[in-house]
Amino acid sequence: MDEIQESNSSFHDAWGMYARGAGGEVVEQAGVLATWAGVQWPIVNTLFLSTPVDDLEDLRSRLGRVAAFTSSKPQFGMLIACDSWLPKQPESAAVFPAHGWIQVSQAHGMVCQNVGAAIRLEGLEYRRVDRPELRNAAADINAASYGVSVEMGREALDHESLWGEGCFGYVGYSNGDAVATATTYVRNYYLYVALVATLPESRSRGFAKAITSYSMQEASKASSLQRTILHATPMARSIYESLGFRTVTTFPMFLPAALLAEHQAS
Repeated sequence: MDEIQESNSSFHDAWGMYARGAGGEVVEQAGVLATWAGVQWPIVNTLFLSTPVDDLEDLRSRLGRVAAFTSSKPQFGMLIACDSWLPKQPESAAVFPAHGWIQVSQAHGMVCQNVGAAIRLEGLEYRRVDRPELRNAAADINAASYGVSVEMGREALDHESLWGEGCFGYVGYSNGDAVATATTYVRNYYLYVALVATLPESRSRGFAKAITSYSMQEASKASSLQRTILHATPMARSIYESLGFRTVTTFPMFLPAALLAEHQAS
């Protein structure tokens, strides 16, 4: 499997896990994969363009299937493509807004071949997510980091099945307060890092880097796996590069124009 396919497949696998964990569904159609949690947070109601797109006609056809799927859903979702799999014609960028999708960010598909030594940051205590109050803390920190409500975060992430065997999720505490979180999942042949977040008021203090490295190290020790994959926000990319990750490809991320208009109106 080449690295671009690997980055796509791991993205699909992880978001499928979140969808199923929240009681949602995973639906595969021709060139489209829906990992739909059925919750209010669009980031886990996700539609992927799941194979290389042949041309503009193929892109339009897939977005038509996306529209048919989302038209029956009461929630909004997010659409994720892979830059390496999109048609090279410059007109392809205009196809998404023509179908009601506005690019709001991009994820960097990154890989690290070897897990380094865990970083110990003085004053930061690591607690493994193994009970409801720590699940809530991990969900709340992610919600705060992304600017959504506590209720939306917990609806998406406070599910015991997401934190069981093979999950090395941790919440970092500083002066008794939960300030950061990171999770590493043991998959079939690699580790997958996700749900890395720091409270906005606690950023730029090294918490995210420290707790991510600790989570990776604990997962690696338990599984003997080294190769690690993640999908980073642009803001967090430099943190992961400092841990030895490199970018393989990028993933433009889109939200419905109707949702953005609704937010602007409110």
